[in-house]
Amino acid sequence: MKNIFISLFSLLLLMSLASCNDFLDINEDPNNPSNVPAELVLPAAQLNIAVPLNADYAVVGGIWSQHWTQSHVASQYRDEDRYALTLLDYQTAWQEMYAGALVDLAKIEDEAVTTQNWNLNLQAVCLQAYAYQIMADWYDAVPYSQAVQGENGVTSPAYDAGQDIYNDLLVRLDAALAQDFSGDGVAQVSSDFVFGHLTRDAQVDAWKQFAQTMKLKLWLRQTKVNDAAAGVAIGNLLGEGGFLEQDAKLDIFSDLPDKSNPLYESNVRQLNVATNIRGSRTFISWLDENGDPRLDAYFAPGDQGHFGLWQGWFEATTNDIGLNQVDVARLSATQPVYFFSKDEVYFMLAEANARYGGGGEAGAYYDLAVNAACERVGVDCSGLVGGGVYAYPNGSLDQNLEAIMMQKWASMVYRGYESFWDQNRTGIPKISALPVFDPNVIPGTLTYSQAGVTDNGLFPQRLIWPQSERNTNSSIPAEVGITVPVWWAK
Repeated sequence: MKNIFISLFSLLLLMSLASCNDFLDINEDPNNPSNVPAELVLPAAQLNIAVPLNADYAVVGGIWSQHWTQSHVASQYRDEDRYALTLLDYQTAWQEMYAGALVDLAKIEDEAVTTQNWNLNLQAVCLQAYAYQIMADWYDAVPYSQAVQGENGVTSPAYDAGQDIYNDLLVRLDAALAQDFSGDGVAQVSSDFVFGHLTRDAQVDAWKQFAQTMKLKLWLRQTKVNDAAAGVAIGNLLGEGGFLEQDAKLDIFSDLPDKSNPLYESNVRQLNVATNIRGSRTFISWLDENGDPRLDAYFAPGDQGHFGLWQGWFEATTNDIGLNQVDVARLSATQPVYFFSKDEVYFMLAEANARYGGGGEAGAYYDLAVNAACERVGVDCSGLVGGGVYAYPNGSLDQNLEAIMMQKWASMVYRGYESFWDQNRTGIPKISALPVFDPNVIPGTLTYSQAGVTDNGLFPQRLIWPQSERNTNSSIPAEVGITVPVWWAK
């Protein structure tokens, strides 16, 4: 029954929001923009990205980043912690992204071009880039150039290589940014869950910043395999500026059934197991060693104080580890879903400047990032940066990158997919050569799961194409194992 609630949750949440905001007519199909104005379908598309991102993908990302581990007294996420995914996993998330978000966004883009509402067009292109980047990062090759064309008779769309998808997304973002936003057809889109509260011009500016930030993200992903081209492109982007200066988030959730944050709804309300997701010893020990106040923000301590469970040790008996001894992840019904948070953008700019820009700018963005990350979860880390334990090293590139990426890892709780991808690209956090129970394991180094089943102790690198896609798309490639890196991590 893993996460089968997601599609229903999306529909119920949209209906509940529509009743309050008149964004959707519930007598119309929210996935059919031919019958509903594009502006009114936009929130459905945004939710169809946010729900799988914050539920299914947040769980596997958090476990594989070792922020979290499966509880030793529950069983919901054992496959994730064992690195034993099957073709039946994440079928609903795939469906939400393709049949939900990407179908809607393609039609929204078409209508926006027809009406020359380049504000709405920019939003559609930005969100398509964001969604396709997620899918390409999880699976590498996915349907793209022929995707979401079922109405045109394309029922088995070809799979495009991840690098080709990235290249085309960059072209499309540039084209959307190049439009004339002063024309009569350009209108404010109040249904936009992300920046709909802004005036027309401010909304346009915010989505321009989103596009610029998205371009930076796509190029940073390529630093391992395409460093020279990434250096030129990122240098140009840093010269242009114009990145997000605010959170890009959906802050629309309430503490009511089918209206709450997707991860809370799935893990707490639907599963009715509030203690399923426990703190990983990898992360807990690192936060504790550094006196990081986020320890209390991220985790509810066990009955003997903060305690992290060894990764994948869900076979531990209560004689080994008490029933309530291990920290529990704090999940909030009203927590926003972030597409980009301000601290994430600062970390991206810190890395970009450390690699290709000025060292002084890297250190300044690093300090901004750490402080913003802590402020976002309601704590003050100002004493840890500057001259504290989190002081920017301002040393070699390797030293500076380790500081930046470790802090980004610590900030991406609830969005562990981002730190999972970062680790596959940069090797930070480092992987310990020691077994999980070895007392000499350094806090903050990843350990192979005690229950891991992959050959040669290899860590996961990707998800598996779902069975539902294999059943319906004859163009799907031969299966690729989860330990095979995606293109930018090779």
